[in-house]
Amino acid sequence: MSSIETLATKLESDTERLVLRPQRPPPPPPIQSEPSIPNELKRISFQLETTSSFMEIPSESNKDVKDNHSSFLFEFQDLFDSFDYETIRNKILSRQMITCPFTTVLWRIFLHCLPRDSSQWNQIIDASRDNYNELVDKHLLDLKKIRENNSNVKDVNHPLSQEENSLWNQYYVYEELKENIYQDVIRTCQEISFFRQKYILDLLLHVLYIHSRHYGESLPYRQGMHEILAVIVYLIHSESITVNEYSESNELMKKLYDPKYLAHDSFAIYEKIMEHLQPFYDFKSSNSVIRKNINMNVNKSIPFRRAQDIQVQMNDTVMRVNSIFERLKNYDLSLYDKLQNLSIEPTIYGIRWLRLLFGREIPFGSIP
Repeated sequence: MSSIETLATKLESDTERLVLRPQRPPPPPPIQSEPSIPNELKRISFQLETTSSFMEIPSESNKDVKDNHSSFLFEFQDLFDSFDYETIRNKILSRQMITCPFTTVLWRIFLHCLPRDSSQWNQIIDASRDNYNELVDKHLLDLKKIRENNSNVKDVNHPLSQEENSLWNQYYVYEELKENIYQDVIRTCQEISFFRQKYILDLLLHVLYIHSRHYGESLPYRQGMHEILAVIVYLIHSESITVNEYSESNELMKKLYDPKYLAHDSFAIYEKIMEHLQPFYDFKSSNSVIRKNINMNVNKSIPFRRAQDIQVQMNDTVMRVNSIFERLKNYDLSLYDKLQNLSIEPTIYGIRWLRLLFGREIPFGSIP
């Protein structure tokens, strides 16, 4: 049976699962020592039900560099001391950088989190991490501060106040947002034990919450965003273990991969990626915190509406998916015809591909 016929058989059996998610690789062994947990993570009031300890987090990158430590530092210096943007870009596109042990540093450069000149990195890294700390201070509501000076029932910040700008009212609204994010976070890559650790679950929840609060209605949290962040956190952590176990790592390498700033650095990369993915998440019915007020008027104006009457408007995204599907005609006409004959809309699988960057179709060990 040809590959096309095999694919067609899968499509006929389950049109909603066009591409089966591959088996992800087993996690590497645990680390030997427990890194310190950033203080801001301890401030999350949301408790996750898990008995795992942080020491169970896997400790080794999928990229095998331990057997060639003599070239590890040289590779870093050769790659970044005089960064050739176009050459490296072409190598990435031709998949010549798959075994590079510094993938997340390349991400930061190509996403413009870091400049090409590595002599500027120390200052940029400090500024990025300071910025994240400022967002944490701004968007994490401190209950102790809310309770101060609110004994008067008429006070806007009294717990019984009905004012929309009341800190207590905001606190309850954003607890609902946190609950929505949490429901996705606990389902993240359940087959990988790395994502069953309380520290990592807290970190995912924390970063997604801060990002959603910071961008508000322009880019609120949507289901699926947690999977984008999960890949970032996993790979930064994996590479940092290798760098910090290597005794010859220089100060810049250690600063780039300081485990105390896993949340900070993950946020910086995630923020840039979401700037590009924003159009694919640009609709108004995913987050109940934002959706609640938006849909009230719609409900009143169309009391007996049908499901198709409330479909999300994503014309740009649908057009992009359809454009990709039309290109298939030039590369695999028989598959294109088969999908057409089965009446399988490109949006069934294409929107997921765009929103998750093929994260469900590519195993972690194959991420370039």
